[in-house]
Amino acid sequence: MAFSCRMCTENPFTALFGPPQKVEDKQKKKKTISSSQPSQRNEKDFTPRSEAEIDAAVKQWAQYAHPRARDFFTTQEQLEEVLMQLAKGTDKNDDPILGPEEKCVYWYGDVTKDDLQAAIRMVKPGESSESVTYVNRVLAFIFATDESFEKLMQLPKEPFQMSSGDQLDINLAHISLNT
Repeated sequence: MAFSCRMCTENPFTALFGPPQKVEDKQKKKKTISSSQPSQRNEKDFTPRSEAEIDAAVKQWAQYAHPRARDFFTTQEQLEEVLMQLAKGTDKNDDPILGPEEKCVYWYGDVTKDDLQAAIRMVKPGESSESVTYVNRVLAFIFATDESFEKLMQLPKEPFQMSSGDQLDINLAHISLNT
């Protein structure tokens, strides 16, 4: 699949992440997960990061951002805003990018309304309105190697399956190449 640049007419985020989804705020979410395998996430276990911890995580993660992400986001601040949302949506004791491969890293941020997938709201470069994007696709876009990213882009424009079987697990190492 050829990657469109920000100068092209097609928005690369639409090609990468699919069409916008409706999102349900985590505070409003009261229904149970309807997927075939419920999440093992326990909201009582969530310990949010402090502002200093968020800043430290963003600075650390930004060092590992793939050049395609740096090229796509028109400013460093836009990339850091996405990384800040990732830091805010994960437990202070977990790291979805640099943490251990065997540990699930649960998402405590927004989820999509219909299928309860981890999601963030963002204004994509070149757009003026906010849209919803799947967290695991954002992680792959920002951090995956070229080889892994090319394989992932062959998959349907849906949230990637997680090898842990838990769609609220956003550990980068758990993104599966299976459909």
